[in-house]
Amino acid sequence: MKRIFTIIILLSSLLFNAGCKKWLDVTPQGQATQEELFKTEKGFKDALTGAYIRMKDGNIYGGSLMWGTIEYMACNWDASSSNTVIPQLKAGNYNDANVRTGFDNTYQTLFKVIADVNSILEKIEDKKPVFTASNYEIVKGESLALRAFCHFDALRFYGPMPTNPGAALILPYVKEVNKDIHPLLPYQEFIQNILADLDQAEALLRDIDPIRKYTIAELNPGTAVGTIPAQSDNYLQYRQVRMNYYAILALKARVYLWLAAMDSANKINATKYAKMVIDAMSPNGATTFRLGVESDRASQDYTMSPEHIMALSVYNLETIATNTFGQNGSVMKYDFSPFYYLTVLFPANESVSDIRFKDMWIPKSPIGTATSNDIMYRKFIQKAGALPESQVLQVPLLRLSEMYLIMTECAETKAAAEAVYTIYCASKGIPFISFNSADWLTDRRNKMVREYVREFYGEGQSFFCFKRLGVTTLPASWTATYYTGTPAKYVVPKPLREINYNNN
Repeated sequence: MKRIFTIIILLSSLLFNAGCKKWLDVTPQGQATQEELFKTEKGFKDALTGAYIRMKDGNIYGGSLMWGTIEYMACNWDASSSNTVIPQLKAGNYNDANVRTGFDNTYQTLFKVIADVNSILEKIEDKKPVFTASNYEIVKGESLALRAFCHFDALRFYGPMPTNPGAALILPYVKEVNKDIHPLLPYQEFIQNILADLDQAEALLRDIDPIRKYTIAELNPGTAVGTIPAQSDNYLQYRQVRMNYYAILALKARVYLWLAAMDSANKINATKYAKMVIDAMSPNGATTFRLGVESDRASQDYTMSPEHIMALSVYNLETIATNTFGQNGSVMKYDFSPFYYLTVLFPANESVSDIRFKDMWIPKSPIGTATSNDIMYRKFIQKAGALPESQVLQVPLLRLSEMYLIMTECAETKAAAEAVYTIYCASKGIPFISFNSADWLTDRRNKMVREYVREFYGEGQSFFCFKRLGVTTLPASWTATYYTGTPAKYVVPKPLREINYNNN
């Protein structure tokens, strides 16, 4: 009996931006059998597009794993008095029924994306003859990379502390679409599966990904694209909103940094892959990515799109962001919250020029009114007409700034770390301050913790940084008592059904 494969492209609220619709518009098909869907190259492309669309679900990268649940867990947002879930998240009370429901939904949605790409990977070898040009490598490579991406975030969220993961069985690494119970794997085996998928994806895209042959501008609409094979759906354009070759390298850098918590030797690979992304150039010598600068902020490109290595394209991001962060949005920060968090996070001598603070935090209401202490965060509130849609309507999942922080953190000497950090500071508009010679390793660690919070506010990376480094309290010079972390707070419970099924 044919299995039913559901294409999740019916909800217009999740579609990519209008500029990308030529290759992202897929005729709604409701339900189609896998055999029907995967008869053509277009069917494979449509299925992969469906996986990207699902990634924008509010349970994962359209909310909970970006500016939602995970940011409350890092204490980056304050809560209204009527909200009963947020205080539980901030305190690490994860057995609260409503908290557990949210965690379960995130787990389920991550593995639905994995099921989407597994459906592709199960069929693609048999159907290789239906592909033209290099589209077989593109579709397979992206699918493998997405599978690794979602599994890795499942590990970071639900897995053990990376400093001491132990030998216990933790999570399933799912490679098949069926109703069977997928066995739990130990930490090391789970990691090896992630790296194996990324190695294979890297090999598939290394020589054929257009992002290595053309600049980002040349790959965006309205520009000449040289000898890219003509395609009616422009599938080889918009590589910044796909799991492109450099996104795979950046993800490998992130994975190896995570592994360095247990074995510092992994810093070598983290540095290698981060540098490969930083040094990326097109054949004509144009830099592929660059750090965001003041001129980007001034033009209201608050997410710093030149830094985007991989992003999700969200056509209605302005509406989503306004409803989430705006005047009546639920996400907020108090100007006079305990310990003056923002004031210390962005000190006066830096905030005047820090592009992550200037015009990014503004009162929700006019000064003097009842709610004037509520601060609006503007990173994702960007006017759709201010910039090209390919810039303004993106939610970044991997950014170049992270590669600079990885290289800074992994450098073996003080001089090497400072050489990279100097470039980073200049771009962000903050003064470079040399690491304290008396204990430069601790000083570097403290500075990196603060940079992860400042740089990725609303992007879900603060909690993962705290977990990776085993942060118990924030550095003494930076509102130490505002955040308290414990191993129990960092290990998020898996769904009870998953535990029961596996008798674990």
